[in-house]
Parts: sequence; structure tokens; C-alpha cells
Amino acid sequence: MSRFLFIFFCAILLWSPLPLGSHRVWSAALLELLIAVLCALWLLSLSKEQTIPRALRHNKIIISLFFAIPLWTAIQLVPLPPDVIAFLSPTHSQYITATDNWQPLSLDTGATLYKLQKSIAYALFFVLALAIVNTPSRLNTVAQLIVISGVLQAAYGVLVVLGGKSFDILSIAEAGGRTHLGSASGTFVNRNNFAGYLEMAIALGIGLLITQILLNKDNFAGFRASLRNFIFTMLSGKARLRVFLALMVVALVLSHSRMGNTAFFASLGICGVIGLWLYRKHQKSKSLAILFSSLILVDVLILSSWFGLEQLAKRLETTDAQREERTFVFQNSLDVLQDFWLTGSGAGSFYSIFPNYRDNQSWSFYDFAHNDYLQCLIEYGVIGCLFFALIVVLCFTKAIKAQQQRHTAILKGMGFAAMMGMMSIMIHASTEFNFQIPANALLFTLLCAIACIAHSMEQQEHNSKRSRST
Repeated sequence: MSRFLFIFFCAILLWSPLPLGSHRVWSAALLELLIAVLCALWLLSLSKEQTIPRALRHNKIIISLFFAIPLWTAIQLVPLPPDVIAFLSPTHSQYITATDNWQPLSLDTGATLYKLQKSIAYALFFVLALAIVNTPSRLNTVAQLIVISGVLQAAYGVLVVLGGKSFDILSIAEAGGRTHLGSASGTFVNRNNFAGYLEMAIALGIGLLITQILLNKDNFAGFRASLRNFIFTMLSGKARLRVFLALMVVALVLSHSRMGNTAFFASLGICGVIGLWLYRKHQKSKSLAILFSSLILVDVLILSSWFGLEQLAKRLETTDAQREERTFVFQNSLDVLQDFWLTGSGAGSFYSIFPNYRDNQSWSFYDFAHNDYLQCLIEYGVIGCLFFALIVVLCFTKAIKAQQQRHTAILKGMGFAAMMGMMSIMIHASTEFNFQIPANALLFTLLCAIACIAHSMEQQEHNSKRSRST
């Protein structure tokens, strides 16, 4: 039963980005249903003799914070007396007609209920990840699965861009009405969401590379031995993984996502420096320095220059923040925030209240604020955003501690992967809405879980290390 649950868990991860990033009502509902079924099966499989995984026991605070988000969303749906509404949200009365009746804090109860279902699904998925991914081998398998998913997304995106519409066998452009046909977007409608998914997948791939370097105990033993080890490396999974990372980087550049590429390369540089400092006393510190240098040299200076880095750089140079429509949307959204800063306007209600604040300079339809931080503050208020902030801070701290305190290679590598993936997507969130896309939100939830698992899992020797010793 345990093996079946793990396979089911992996199937959910592999499926989530395929139907347009699960960013449709039917695909989001299906994803929530799959998570609910998996949770029910896991609960049924529990027995009194079975010990609770250490990751579940040691992360009760973070689990509570994950469930505090849907709890606060549910509170936004509870009708409150007019006096209480006037005290908590003075602007609320401008959007309702019957001011004497009890009203909920949410100004769009349908959208808030939709977000409530999603937040419950993410909280359950976080618990399932801590419970099911309970061995180093499973942690390694999950990371490899995400890398494979990222490679499939990258391959599809690159083929459509280089080969034209004839390669778009899933008709993603027609289904999503995509306008940027010259940019890679995989099975996502928006190229920026595609870039966000790749950022996290690449981070997990780099974490696997670090794991393999830490597992390698071979030192220099002469020219012949070094040449033999080099040939063995080129024929092993490490070379294949490096090719996969290169393909995903190419697809990331071809997405022409300005902030996506900026966030990835910034997180790679920052986390590379942090990683070198954390591993400065490790015997493989030089190998890790070579790895980070090769990632920057090969991916940025060679591969990216072949596949449109100049075009991306030109987009960045010609970007005028004063003329960008999203700049005006940001300014209008700040006005919304001033009216709903404490308790929020209701989860998912941004698109219904923003038209009341827009001006002639933001003429397009915006169902998202193109800034996850700002939209979270508008919809959940300071009270609700506090839960999100605490989750990110605690999980990021655990990712760093996993690299400092753990001795198992896979736990160290996954700690770095969680740290880099979280930093990259958090940088990207300042200009996009990746957390509004179920596939990306689910993968970010997995990164938070991986940080907790890497910090809390029992010390175990990795299978690859045991086989090498044998």
C-alpha cells in the first residue's frame, strides 16, 4: 500500500502542469480531487502500530500555518454584524447595498470559496509529502521526477518555438489564446508561468548534481585513474542530468520571460555563494565551486547566447518602467490595498474589485495583480499574509539548516534545491502571478516540504552510496 501511495503521489506531480498548468476550473477541480483521494487512502492505510514519520512530528508549526490559510479564508466567508464589518473594513460598505444586514468580509464569495478549496488541497498535499516521502531514495525519486517533468515541458516548448505550430500537437496556443507565439511556454498558457515552473525544476536538478558530487568519494589517483573516472562520469547519470539542465535553461531563455530569467540567474548566483560558504570546510568544496562556475559559464555565456540571450537582453534594455502597463496596475493596486490592508477583500476577489480602481492607463483586463505579494495583501490582508510569510521564512531556514547539519548527501543536496527554488520563485513573484497557477503553487508547496524533509529525516545512507561501497 505504501508503494502504491507513493506512485499515486508522483502521478499527481507529473499530471499537474499538463492541462494548461491546471489553471482551468475543471483541471483545478480534478487536481483537488486527486489530492483528496490520496489523502483518504493514506488515512485508511494508517495503523496503530505504524510510527508517525519524523518529518510530520517535527514540523507541526508549519503544518498548522498551512491549515491556518484555509481557516482564515473560511472566516472571510462568515457573515458578520455591520458594526464589526465597519470596524475591520471601513470601505466594505461601498460595495454592498444592504448595509444593515450581516455580510462576510469577502466581496466575492464565489471566488473565495474557490480559493478555499485550493488552499485546503495545498495544505493536504504538504502533509502527504511529509508522510509519503519518508526515505532518501523516495526523496531522490521525487526530485528526478520533477526534473523529467521539466525536461518534457522544455522539449515541448522548444519544439513549438523552433518547429512552428505544426509541433503544437496539444493546441496550447489555441486553447489559451496565446499571443506570444515566438516564445516557449510548454503546456502553460503564459510564458512567465512556464518560466516559473522551470526555475523550480532546474533548482531540483542542481540539487541532484550536488548530491552526486557529495556521494563521489574518488580522489585524484593518477592520470589513468582520473581519465577512467572522467569517462565513467560521461557515461553515468550525472552527464545525462547535466544535459537535462542545459535543455531546461535553453527553454527558459526561449520563454523570453524577463523576470523569470533574472530570478533564475540571480538565485543561482546568490545561492551559489551561500552554498560555497556552507560547504567551505567540506572535502568537496572545490568540486562544488567548479560546478557553480560551470553552470554560470556554460548556461549563461554559451548556451544562452545561442538561443536568444541577446534578444532577451534587448527586451530588458528597452523596458521602461514608466511606460509599462503593469506599472500603472501596480499603482492602482496600491489604492486597493489602502482600503483592505487589514482583513483583505476576500481570497480570489481581486479581479472583481480592481475595475473600480483602474484608470485609462491600465486598459487591459487584469484578473491578477501581476505581483503575488501585492495581490496576497489585497485579498488576505496583513492577517492572512502573515501565515504565508511565516511558512516561507521557516521553510527557507530549514533548507539552510539541512545543508549545515545533515551528513547524508541527498539531504544536503535537496536542502540546496529547496533554498534555490524558493528564492528564485519569490524573486519572480514580484512581477508575476505564479502562485495563482495550481501547478506552480503545488510545486512550491513541494519545495517547502522538501526543505522540512531534508532537515527532519532520519540519518540514512543513500542507496547509491551503499551500492558504490559494495
